[in-house]
Amino acid sequence: MGRACTVSLNAARRSCLAVVVTLAVAPTVVAAGAARCPEGRPMLPLVPGARWVYRGTIESTVLKRGSAHLIRRLVTRTMEVRAVKRYGRTTVALVRGYPSELAWYEPGRPRGTYLIIQRDGGALYLVADDDGSALRRWPETCRAPPIPDPAHMMLDRFLRVGRTFGGDESVRKRPDKWYQWHVEAARCVRITGVPGVDPKRRRHEYRIGFRTCPGHVLVYFVPGLGITRYVYSHHGTVAETDVRLIAFRRGGATHPGGP
Repeated sequence: MGRACTVSLNAARRSCLAVVVTLAVAPTVVAAGAARCPEGRPMLPLVPGARWVYRGTIESTVLKRGSAHLIRRLVTRTMEVRAVKRYGRTTVALVRGYPSELAWYEPGRPRGTYLIIQRDGGALYLVADDDGSALRRWPETCRAPPIPDPAHMMLDRFLRVGRTFGGDESVRKRPDKWYQWHVEAARCVRITGVPGVDPKRRRHEYRIGFRTCPGHVLVYFVPGLGITRYVYSHHGTVAETDVRLIAFRRGGATHPGGP
């Protein structure tokens, strides 16, 4: 499939948004040089009360009175773990809010409810749980929840540059690694200016992309912490999202010095 796709945002507008982000959200990631950079574990801290707060800019095309209108806003979105249950070797977390909700942003749309499912040492899956009842139903079955389809895979059990995961089976052998999650890059960083995060600690940050002709998603992820930046860009009708982590709370017992 060809990659020629029309990008509708002009350079001037993107430059203006970049200035807004710089002023509204302080830089959170700085290079850490070639020093030792350990991997954090568990991959995602699924602890009741854990909270990630994101802030950044959106541009979205919305319908108003029968016609399309472009809106630009500085937005804040919180992702939080409401409850966690264990079923044998499976952990299931009830989560409210997720950065991807800001793609195709609509004013007034409430945060969604999701389940993050992980087998010990395995991949993580994100599935919608619109009424929040699935976590209550599983104890009645006396069985661990089934692992979802690979299309719902949120993270693989380990990350390495070049690795792919998720997507339909039909795309697994694509040489361009499109239409599936692809670990595109990694770097050693310090995360500064984020309450709840130790600014002295070095960490691996991975850039994970999901690229298609209509649009692309970039997730910047730090094992042991979570998503540090989420980017969505549509290559036709305007829909742009770029948010960064601005605050974190681990939840559960307190940990001196942050995670």
